[in-house]
Amino acid sequence: MSKKYLSAASHSTIITNDLFLAAFLSTVGCTLDRIEKNERRRVSFVFTGERVRELREAYRTGPVHVDMRDFRENLNRLRDRLGEMVTGHYPEERSAAYATARSLDTQPRLSSYAHA
Repeated sequence: MSKKYLSAASHSTIITNDLFLAAFLSTVGCTLDRIEKNERRRVSFVFTGERVRELREAYRTGPVHVDMRDFRENLNRLRDRLGEMVTGHYPEERSAAYATARSLDTQPRLSSYAHA
């Protein structure tokens, strides 16, 4: 297994530079411990959690099921964090229009068992 997926610190930690895997792990409840940037400006996500390795393997080997709205929100949140790291601009510095657009995306979700 490659070095980027292993961590000597803990068996419940993984490091990945796959943004979609990172969004998946966030969606299913793993903890984003930190985001690391190397000298080549490549970014890696460091995740911890009891089942983080098992969930990574499930993502890599077969169909996984997540709430797509949660996945999209986590994907956008990670992209925002990456943008902050690259540009040095943080959310409080963004325009009011951006904040308004993001707040409109917080409509309540219907239960997966609800029928129209």
